[in-house]
Amino acid sequence: MKAVYKVVMIGNFGVGKTSLVQRFVNNSFSEEYLSTIGVTISKKLTQHSTIMLWDIEGHTEFKPIFKQYLLGAKGFIIVADLTRTKTIDAIEKHVQMCNEIVPNAPICISLNKCDINDVISDEKIASIKALSPLIIDVIKTSAKSGDAVEKLFTSLDETIVAELQK
Repeated sequence: MKAVYKVVMIGNFGVGKTSLVQRFVNNSFSEEYLSTIGVTISKKLTQHSTIMLWDIEGHTEFKPIFKQYLLGAKGFIIVADLTRTKTIDAIEKHVQMCNEIVPNAPICISLNKCDINDVISDEKIASIKALSPLIIDVIKTSAKSGDAVEKLFTSLDETIVAELQK
């Protein structure tokens, strides 16, 4: 029987969370920007599981309901925009929040929009990875071109499925 579990997409406003979900679930991308309001839930069947992807709006973390969205998650994808340093700097805050609300859940970091800006030092990537032992991968992605999107979700899926089978 396949595992069914929840993964929450977290990140600042406009980093590409929805675009990454759409690329992964439907293999599609739209230039039209539509801001997520509240949460949008998508489902993806993989070889080993059914992933329920919770795409949370970027400004939600300031609302009291936000922590409720994270409860029950088996993993997180934190998304930052390589064209906006502020979103990369916010990764630490997002990691702390995930660790606080759902301890021991694995985290993947998506450094999105690598098709526009692929410049980030190896030292910075290493410092992001060092934020928590729960960070299993830091991956440069592009929802637009599809670069490493499958790798991002597969890495987290394989980790969660292996953990659920223990």
